Amino acid sequence: MQKFLKQMQNTASSYRTKILYYVITVSVLWIYSISSVNAESAEADTRARARDIGIQIGTLPTGTHNAITDVSGVKVGHVTLNEGDSIRTGVTAVVPSDDIWTARLFGAAHTIHGNGEATGIARINQAGWIESPILLTNTLSVGAVHDGVVRYIVKRYPNNNIVLPIVAECYDGGLNDISGLHVTAEHAIEAIENATGGSVAEGCVGGGTGMRCYGFKAGIGTSSRVLPEDRGGWTVGVLVNSNGGRRHQLRIDGVPVGSEIADPPRPTRDGSFIIVVATDAPLTHRQLKQLAIRATHGLARTGTPSTDGSGEFVIAFSTANIFPSRTETGTFQVEMLTNGNLSSLFGAVIEATEEAIVNSMTMATTTTGRNGRTMRAIPLVELQAVMKAHGR
Repeated sequence: MQKFLKQMQNTASSYRTKILYYVITVSVLWIYSISSVNAESAEADTRARARDIGIQIGTLPTGTHNAITDVSGVKVGHVTLNEGDSIRTGVTAVVPSDDIWTARLFGAAHTIHGNGEATGIARINQAGWIESPILLTNTLSVGAVHDGVVRYIVKRYPNNNIVLPIVAECYDGGLNDISGLHVTAEHAIEAIENATGGSVAEGCVGGGTGMRCYGFKAGIGTSSRVLPEDRGGWTVGVLVNSNGGRRHQLRIDGVPVGSEIADPPRPTRDGSFIIVVATDAPLTHRQLKQLAIRATHGLARTGTPSTDGSGEFVIAFSTANIFPSRTETGTFQVEMLTNGNLSSLFGAVIEATEEAIVNSMTMATTTTGRNGRTMRAIPLVELQAVMKAHGR
């Protein structure tokens, strides 16, 4: 377009021709801007989850929404900050239950590689439970989000003043003006209050707004698996914030997608993945720790070796047992799955983690942010062609 306009300018020798040139210039620019907006809108409208484009990962069936919210009682809320030309960030809240503030659940946390921050995980592994929503945001906003959770607790439960919030971060400074500290305590509160069950928004939303994965735009992704009745019928749901890996590493369902998609990647740094695992299976802290470790296998299937420059954390919880604040006898009954039945859950979390990461990319849209940097979304048509060529 610029070459065409330059040629027009060079041939505009008369006053009348110059006026015509400027009219044509304005018209072309207007048409170009409209077509650009329509192209962006079309891309947003045509983004799809992995299963919607024929990518079937694993063998187990999904839950109704193929989301972490398929575990009864779990809710997810987002606050997305997508403003101007440099604010691309936000907050995502995973609320394990409506009364998590007063009735704790068995939980566990696992650090894959600790070049990052996830507050509250020492408490989770010491006590064996979780007592807070799990919030995801950018690296420099951990403090603000932590403050928001505390303020929410103090306002709503003034007598419950010993809760340690769980806040995990990924770095979004490539696309986001991260040093502008645009996330506030109020945004964290809003994400918690916005949390709902059912379908979960994915891609460039909430804490995933400014994230990228394997050289493509990414963000929030989720998936679930349901075991057959003869293996307990339990549900496992996973939600991820994807922000790591290099293009050549990317594999989807075993296919070396990263090395076969022609779209050239921008140079990127190593980043992080935050993985949240929920289940309704009656698991104790020790068993949830094992489940969290198995989520790393699903991450590894997508290709990343978890480098020295990355930070990956897994936080897992079960909704089956509730820790009462107090009992008359000082004891309470706990239901626990036998260890021999854990293997099916391990397979479920591996499949759900891999698919959640893929969804975080296929649902994300091409994004331009700080300093005019653009991170392209994975091209779905080309992705389908690559998968088909490998018999997937």
